[in-house]
Amino acid sequence: MSAAIESLVQQFETRKLSRRELVASLTALVASAASGASAQTPAPTVGLLAQGRSLNHASLAVTDVEKAAEFYSTLLGAKVVSRPGNGGINLGLGDGFLGLYKLANPGTINHICIGVDNFDADRLAAKCKDMGITATVDRNPANRTTGGDQLYIQAFDNHRLQIGPHGYQG
Repeated sequence: MSAAIESLVQQFETRKLSRRELVASLTALVASAASGASAQTPAPTVGLLAQGRSLNHASLAVTDVEKAAEFYSTLLGAKVVSRPGNGGINLGLGDGFLGLYKLANPGTINHICIGVDNFDADRLAAKCKDMGITATVDRNPANRTTGGDQLYIQAFDNHRLQIGPHGYQG
């Protein structure tokens, strides 16, 4: 591809191509290369990982954890169920919770967690690997107060999905 780019630049420099034609040609060249590369990357073969039982929690990126907790607890009548060692606050919502954490990109959802029965992070991570899905196990105790190891998956459209035990409270 570098030879093709070099040729287009040379044609532009010798005034055989206008700037508009150069940009259009480079765009087409890059687009065709990208589509060829994505065609070579096999899509994961997705099967049942585990039966989802609940939307266990959503973790929000906020600028101020304490103020966010005050806002959401007042708004929703939610009580603090845990305070992970990473400085977050988890507010109880029935079988699930709302996680509030000081993270980059405030105002966004960092991840969602689906609760499953018979949760085993290592077994599920191995199943993900067999399906061609990127999965990581987080063993850092500062990131939770209960629930053991955590499994994170790069899901469809690059969403960050956590799989955890049904009823896990942070």
